[in-house]
Amino acid sequence: MTEDQINKLWAFSRGDTAAPEFELWFYAQSSLEATLGDELYHELLSVDYGNSDEVWKLRKEVADLLSPRKRCECLTIPDMGAIPMGGDFYFEKVFETLEKKVEFGPDKWWLYLSKCRCCTTVWLIAQDERIYDDFFMVRSNDTELAEALAGRWPQQFLTYERVLAAGRRLSNPPQFLDPMAGSLQWTAEDLFAERPNISAKEIGYLLGISDDHASTLLKLAIGKSKTLT
Repeated sequence: MTEDQINKLWAFSRGDTAAPEFELWFYAQSSLEATLGDELYHELLSVDYGNSDEVWKLRKEVADLLSPRKRCECLTIPDMGAIPMGGDFYFEKVFETLEKKVEFGPDKWWLYLSKCRCCTTVWLIAQDERIYDDFFMVRSNDTELAEALAGRWPQQFLTYERVLAAGRRLSNPPQFLDPMAGSLQWTAEDLFAERPNISAKEIGYLLGISDDHASTLLKLAIGKSKTLT
């Protein structure tokens, strides 16, 4: 099995390749039966790629087949994914092969690029330990890494609003026991500083809180901004 075939199978298993696209690719392959085994190979040939349940089952079977061969976790992570902090501490396994190459700096404290020592995959990472407690990761490349080293960063996580928007797409907002927790107030202040016309409704969506709650936080952020100026 070639490296390209391995990458295509992994992309299908993690959901980065749509079923119809994978179907066309797989039908054009003629050398995978010995590697995949008769049963899985013929399942992939005969499955109804329009049936989401069957496709989900096959994605898992492909991942199970490939997993013993992996040297790192990079191929298991979606092109854009969220890795939780804490929990079962899976993030430690993910990051044990990643080497941080460049950080943006204190203005964007969440943002950096890392490269895997095993497979050389480059990751753009937003480390949000304030609201979502997740690492948001986007598969990148050496060109973007070189650009970032020269001070020209990808746009993906260049504002904290974009980081939180990724949180809403990829994760679940937490429930704060203290409605006026410092993390919520600091975040509202940062969002307002980044975009002064942001609405309470937009902040509420990003943080997973009610419009009324967000309105209170926004008013405090506006008041603090006026005091500072």
